[in-house]
Amino acid sequence: MSTPSRFLIFPTEPIAEINPYLHGQFAEHLGELIYPGIFVDQGSKVANTAGIRHDVVEALKPLGVSVLRWPGGCFADTYHWRDGIGPVASRKKRVNVHWGMATESNHFGTHEFMAFCRSIGAEAYFAANLGSAPPAETRDWIEYCNFGGDSTLANERRANGQDEPFGVKFWGIGNENWGCGGNMSPTQYAGEYSKYQTFAFNYPGAPITKIACGPCDSNWNWTTRFLSALAESGHLRTVGGLAAHYYAGTAGTATQYTESQWLELLSKAVAIEGIITGHRAIMDDFDPNREIKLLLDEWGTWHPVQTGKPTGGLYQQNTIRDACVAGLTLDIFHNHADKLYMANIAQLINVLQSLLLVDENSCVKTPTYHVFDLYRSHKGATAVRSVAEADIISHGEASEGRCKNQYRDHVFSGLGRFQGSASIRGNVLCATLVNAHPTEPVELEIAVKNAAVEFADVVTLAAPDIHDHNTAEEPNRVTLTASGKISGTNGVLRVALAPASVNRFLCELT
Repeated sequence: MSTPSRFLIFPTEPIAEINPYLHGQFAEHLGELIYPGIFVDQGSKVANTAGIRHDVVEALKPLGVSVLRWPGGCFADTYHWRDGIGPVASRKKRVNVHWGMATESNHFGTHEFMAFCRSIGAEAYFAANLGSAPPAETRDWIEYCNFGGDSTLANERRANGQDEPFGVKFWGIGNENWGCGGNMSPTQYAGEYSKYQTFAFNYPGAPITKIACGPCDSNWNWTTRFLSALAESGHLRTVGGLAAHYYAGTAGTATQYTESQWLELLSKAVAIEGIITGHRAIMDDFDPNREIKLLLDEWGTWHPVQTGKPTGGLYQQNTIRDACVAGLTLDIFHNHADKLYMANIAQLINVLQSLLLVDENSCVKTPTYHVFDLYRSHKGATAVRSVAEADIISHGEASEGRCKNQYRDHVFSGLGRFQGSASIRGNVLCATLVNAHPTEPVELEIAVKNAAVEFADVVTLAAPDIHDHNTAEEPNRVTLTASGKISGTNGVLRVALAPASVNRFLCELT
């Protein structure tokens, strides 16, 4: 009989509180995300309230979505907020130049987005246009949303149906300004950021957090030079957050891949650990008290676009492999809860690694949706140190290449046979574990140090085939399964993790 692997949990060694913002979402005007993913026009047969789909709200509300980023993405730096307010019939039509030259009706704008956020219980995170609009446009948008007094903009908001201020806290000052947001150098963007943030005012009762465009992947140069320029000009303290982007990409296609490609993609996914530790290390040189928060406001897989969908729509299916990417990534976020403040998976509906696949007739929960559901118990709890004693099954050339540099943290160890995280809330322990191997189970001992565990409730996300996914015809092919209780002995739980599975254990410590 083989010796079981071990997952060691140290409940008396806290890391930090797991900010609910680490489970954030992202919604861009892209493909079929907004129309018809969230919003349908008058006369649609889809049940809705003022255009907001009932089935989508009902699906998302149980997740307790913490924060939702909007309207982009690349779309943000071509978006003019005034196009999306006032009577729908008089709103300007624009060309969505980044995403297939589609017509943007602007029927879904500031008020509709805020109504959607309220309906699912999410906090709003706006990405403002730095690339193609003057600073006054951002200034006016913030006043329109956040000022409660007597001004032309505040009164215009009231005339459009919102008496009280929206109180939007999070404001991105541009997006990907190293690319689609202006192709700027870090020092050039630092100057533009300084100018724009000057006119991003706090109004009474509505303080804002200004979020700067951070790096792509392991572009340490962007982080270093941007922060250096702001430190030199004396404006470093104006930055509330620095938003990095990291996509694991693909290996094969969304639904067709070999076992080797399965491991390749998961190896790329866990490289996000080096991105977090590397950029946080650079930031600590400038900001040792960590007053500037690190965000990852775009992350996830990026597969070839599915045929038969809008050009530039980035529609892709979502399998148990994507679920494992999500689980591994969220576990890394928890294990670095002291370094990371917010994260927003790309994207919410119908685009990239989405939670829902929606059309005029159906609303399907993806395997990634079920991971966010499974991991809800971690939100707001205290992450504690854990150690996975497992063999490394693949480093992945792409993974290694993204993180090999002076800032690569020693904690990055490649793709383990299983990986996980643990948190404590009162005397309740939550542990989540991903068996990253596509075909082999893991015999596992979960050992809780200095505490007794009598039993644990187990819920698993797994599938008979590593290519399995959900469709309108088979919406529950990949779904959560409660496995009941397992007994513990002397603080040790013994369990077998199914191949290619995401698992949660809840237990009381005595």
